[in-house]
This record gives sequence, structure tokens and C-alpha cells, in this order.
Amino acid sequence: MRCVVIGSGITGMTAALLLARQGHGVTLIEACDHAAPLLRGFERNELRFDTGFHCGGGVHRDGILRRWLRVLGVEASLEGITTSHSDVFMFSDGKEYRLPSGLRPVVAASERQFPGSGKPMENFLLLISQELASSPYLNPDIHSEPKGILADAGCLNDYLDKAGFPPHLRAMLSSRCLLYGVPPSLASWRDYTLVAGPYFQSCGSWHGGGAALVDALMHALQEAGVTLRLGCAVNAIEADTIEGVHSVVLNDGTRMPCERCFFTGHPSQLQSLLSHGLLRPAYLHHIADLPETNAALLLFAETYDALRDDESLFLLPSPYEMTTSDTEISWAAIMAKSSIYVYCGRPAADGRKPVMAVLFIPSANLPEGNPQPRPSSYVAWKRQAVESLRLAIEYRVPGLRGAWRIIDAATPLTMRHWIYGSTGSLYGVSHQRTSMPLFPSTRVPGLFLAGQNVLLPGVLGGIVSAAVAVGFAFGHNTVLKEFRACTAKE
Repeated sequence: MRCVVIGSGITGMTAALLLARQGHGVTLIEACDHAAPLLRGFERNELRFDTGFHCGGGVHRDGILRRWLRVLGVEASLEGITTSHSDVFMFSDGKEYRLPSGLRPVVAASERQFPGSGKPMENFLLLISQELASSPYLNPDIHSEPKGILADAGCLNDYLDKAGFPPHLRAMLSSRCLLYGVPPSLASWRDYTLVAGPYFQSCGSWHGGGAALVDALMHALQEAGVTLRLGCAVNAIEADTIEGVHSVVLNDGTRMPCERCFFTGHPSQLQSLLSHGLLRPAYLHHIADLPETNAALLLFAETYDALRDDESLFLLPSPYEMTTSDTEISWAAIMAKSSIYVYCGRPAADGRKPVMAVLFIPSANLPEGNPQPRPSSYVAWKRQAVESLRLAIEYRVPGLRGAWRIIDAATPLTMRHWIYGSTGSLYGVSHQRTSMPLFPSTRVPGLFLAGQNVLLPGVLGGIVSAAVAVGFAFGHNTVLKEFRACTAKE
């Protein structure tokens, strides 16, 4: 069967590879002139910044992410896999705590820093492990059909309340929601376990990060016979509600016949790609009403010895302070009440380490402007924002003063350019417990949705989303039999 996959991120590459291995003819289309631009990262001053893969959870030998890398045939190509990345939590009230990776080390660290919390933490992690083990796409021993997308396992805060963790420990656990941009008050327990859960089991990376993963997947795609069309934007998906998808039209006028189309971009793009009337008005309204994660400001810097490359920093407000809800951009309020994530990558050959810092900011009243040229008001706003964030980080991490250098920064306009979304949000659709999710299947026969906007962000989220979408198209067992067969050899 002829299949077209639109978008060459981790989801698109995974879907294309799974489809090709099932014997389908597959074409992978990407508007950028190189595959997976976000996952691949970028270079500045001969230093690589890993925008798509800082570190991942579940990278130990039997971990969820490691298993899927094995299924995709790329595990052996990834060198120097580490599994012991730690998190450091620095609160505005001066308190500082650490959580290692590994279930037993997490319990021990919790008890040591918060006496009496060891047993509740053990129970909390057991619930996470049970949830992760309940899906056939996460556990090869499960042979039932996947649970319904709408099945509700409760809210994260309900589980934190039941555990009775001390305020600082509760804030540390809640901060893992930063990994997908949803506040803990709106985070579902099931989403939290899928994104944050594997990080408790193990956390690490490999040499080359996202770029190495992209290279390994590209090699696998070529071996599987996937046709790649890079630098080609999709202008239309031609279909009807009876026979379904029958072709995809590129911006150069090329018409590519197909019977299945897997779309991995932002769902709001569908209206411009499909003929009027193919999607019901209620469905389009639902897409328009999907909440977006907050916009973000990102700093890219370099340092030598000021930060460790086996730790990530979470700079958090005091657990007794409320997260800012200001609609106006007041940098004093934002810096005082927001969380900042700081990651330090592996050193380059000359000893320099890449540093990335992420700050979520309110979406209201952000400056407007096309990608180029930037208006002068935007340039001034960016300069002030970058300087404010730099000072805020140095205030919380004094060792960085004079020991790092800002190389570049990304703003919501950058996100609009690289990740389609009207708000310039970091993770696209916000997967909140109170919002109705999108299904992989659509009203149009042969059209399927996948990616971070459908399931969850991150490398694991993208891989699982692709597998689920292919399962909806051709039957779940067609995907899961390879997962089970591969993991049975462990």
C-alpha cells in the first residue's frame, strides 16, 4: 500500500520506518531542506546545541526508550549511552535538593533529604511503574488492546495529595511537568507517568544526542527503502469522505498518489490542506479550541567548568509562592515566580560545554513580527528579556557569573518559525486533563494524525505516537508483534 508521511521529526521517521518494514511503499516529506531540524539541533561557534534531545528517561537496558530504539534498529549506532543523569532543584528560598535516577536511589535520596518520605516515595514510584506497565506499547508482556484514549486515570495532584509529600519534595515532583509544558493542577496522571515516569527509572543520553539519533534513523530509512523528499512543502491533501485519501500535492505541483497519509504537524494546518467540508465544523472548532503550552524564552550559552554535564538544574520558586498568572510581561514577576530549566551538555573537543536555559513566559502581549526582518521593538524586547533571564539565572547560580557566555537566544517568534503554532508555544498542544484529546484516526478514511500535538512531546512520546497511529491504520498487532519479538530477545 502506498503511504505518505508528512513531517520528518522523530514521529515521522518512526512512522515511515514501521510502515516500510511492513512492506508498504513509503514517502517521507519534509518542508525543511534537511530531516528533523528540531531533533537534530544546531551549531553556533562550532558548539552543538541539542534542542531536540537533552537527555531521556528509560535509557537503561530494559527501559522503555531503549527498547524502542532497539525495535527501530538504531540502538547499536548510538555510542556512549549513559543512564545516571541527576536533577538539582534550587528554590528561591535558598533550599537545594537532588534527585538521582534509578528507583532505589530516588527513594534513598528522598528519605535522606526529607526524613519519613521514603515509603510514600516508594509507593508513588510503584504506581508510576504499574501505569507504565499497563500499555502494550510500553510493556511487551501486555497482549491486550491499548486502553481507550479517553480513559481517565485521575489528576497528578490527586496522587501527590494522597502521598502527603513535604512542600519542597512535592514541588520537585511537580516540576517534571516542565518536560511537557502542563501545570500539575491540569496534568493527568497517565500523561505524567508516560513523560516523567521513565526519568525516575533512568536518565541519560548518548554521544551526539539528537543529531546521532537522526543520522541512525536516516540510515535505517534508506535501508528500508523509504523515499525522502526534503525541501518540499505540502500544499494539499486530496481526499473525499468515501474513498478517502488518494494523493498529496507538493508546492512544486507534484502530485503523489497514496492510500494512507500520516500527518505529524500541528492539527490547525489541516484546514488549509484539505478541501472545504471534509472535516466537520465541530471538529475544526475543537482543533481551534485546543489549549497551547506557554511560549518560552531559550538561552544558548557556553561554559567550561561552571556546570556539570551529568546534572540538570531546576530553578524553582518557593513552594509557598504561586506561579505567575500575569498577562502583562512584567519581568520582575516572571523571574520571581516562574521555573527555569538549565541543561549542560557534554563538552566539545576544546572543553567548552553547551548550556541551554528555558523559561516559560505568558503568551499575552508578546511582540509581533514576521521571521525577517525583525521590527526594532522586537529587537529591544528580546535584548531586555535575554538580559533579565541571564541576571535571574546568575542570581540563583552565582558560580555562573563571569563563567559563561550567551551565544544566542530563541523567542516565541523562533518557535513560530520552527514549530507551527499561533502562540509560538514550546510544545504545541497542551495535553490537559480537562481538554478532549485528538484521536489518531480522522473522519477522512486513510488520514491519520501523530506527533506531540496528538500524544505527548519528547523522543519517547513521538515514537509511541507514531506506533499508535500505524496501529490504528493497519492493526495494533502489526506494530506490536515486532516490539514483542525484539524485546523477547533481551
